[in-house]
Amino acid sequence: MGRHPLTLCALSLLATPVFAQETPKDWPEFLGPNRTGRVEASGLNFDWGEEGPEVAWMASVGEGFGGPAVRDGEVYLLDREVGSLDLLRVFDLESGDELWSVEWEAEGRLIFPGSRTVPNVQKDRVYLSSGFGHVLCIDRKTHEIEWEVDMREVFGGEQPMFGWANSPLIIDDLLIVSPLGQEVGLVALDRFTGEDAWFTESLGYSHSTPRLLNLLGEDQILFLSNTTRGSRRSAATPMMISSFAPEDGELIWSHETKLTRLPIPGPIRIDDNHIFVTGGYRGGSTLLQIEKKTSGYEFEELFHIDRGSQVHTPLLHGDLLYLIVNENWNHDSRARRKEGGLMCLDLEGTELWRTADAPYFGRGNSILAGDHLIIQDGLNGVLRVVEASAKGYQQIAEANLFEIDDRSDHRMWAPMALASGMLVLRSQEDLMCVRLVDEL
Repeated sequence: MGRHPLTLCALSLLATPVFAQETPKDWPEFLGPNRTGRVEASGLNFDWGEEGPEVAWMASVGEGFGGPAVRDGEVYLLDREVGSLDLLRVFDLESGDELWSVEWEAEGRLIFPGSRTVPNVQKDRVYLSSGFGHVLCIDRKTHEIEWEVDMREVFGGEQPMFGWANSPLIIDDLLIVSPLGQEVGLVALDRFTGEDAWFTESLGYSHSTPRLLNLLGEDQILFLSNTTRGSRRSAATPMMISSFAPEDGELIWSHETKLTRLPIPGPIRIDDNHIFVTGGYRGGSTLLQIEKKTSGYEFEELFHIDRGSQVHTPLLHGDLLYLIVNENWNHDSRARRKEGGLMCLDLEGTELWRTADAPYFGRGNSILAGDHLIIQDGLNGVLRVVEASAKGYQQIAEANLFEIDDRSDHRMWAPMALASGMLVLRSQEDLMCVRLVDEL
């Protein structure tokens, strides 16, 4: 099956150029510059024509699900040579030239082999957390590993079923990761030395990434975890939503809900006292209201629906939520795929529209750029642009970038990055950069 960036099968529907504010220059960490997967700026051109958008470059990568981060015109990707080592690879955003790389030993195989997480790129250093529990700090100038922590050895971490999947969270000078051991749940490391500043008690089991949200007027680290350890959990196993103070890790509040037995997407802040949580494995989605009383915190689940996103964090646009509600139950059975697709949900729990299997989207990921959803299909990598609207599914552009025409699942589940008008996405074999702005 041939793949070439200049021979793209593309479809442009009702496409018009969108020229507004410039796109952000950086996408330095998981979920982008504001950790929401959303950017207000646009300046993007979706009038692709029959040739599709320009593919600026492609680079071969190992299989995996680790997404790119972009800072200062450089693309950072956690890659893996399955069975032997992990490596950080750095590419030039404009040309695709590989600028430098660092590798470290990591023997073994994971279920669904390959990388997992998105690097966190600061001005001076880049931080990584691998599927085998290695947390590293690498100097961006010298390209040297400044420190490395093995979460198994140092904190008694126990590898989750699919490997550690938490992307590093930086808060001031602290790096937040999740060892998930019998004694330690989350830990804050000094980002300059790797020494632990605080840690929480055990939180059970999770594949979710800690999130910094401002709720009830204060910054809080929220984390979703399953209270039962090990791989044998029923759909009724409780899930815990826990909130911690960023400065010292003290527990602020916790709430138990029977949402999902395997948390992956993180919570979404709706406003000062509402969060939305979702999950796969028939867990569904819930809008939670949090109130602070003199006697403590009170919680009310305002609605619960049966559909949920298994892999990716939903996107909030105004008072609407967009999520791809595909999970094992409908994904593994073609007869049930009409139960999935991209869904638009209001904050009363009403499904305004859903694409079902036309298109289905697999376990694809999405970015909200202005008023447009940019979605990579998880089955075959097809790139689509959709208006974020309550009026129904309105697709304005489509391109089969990877030229995959069969209907099997090619597991294109990694998150994308959007910086300086360049969209960086990947398959199990290639890292691709697509130009979404006209060159000056």
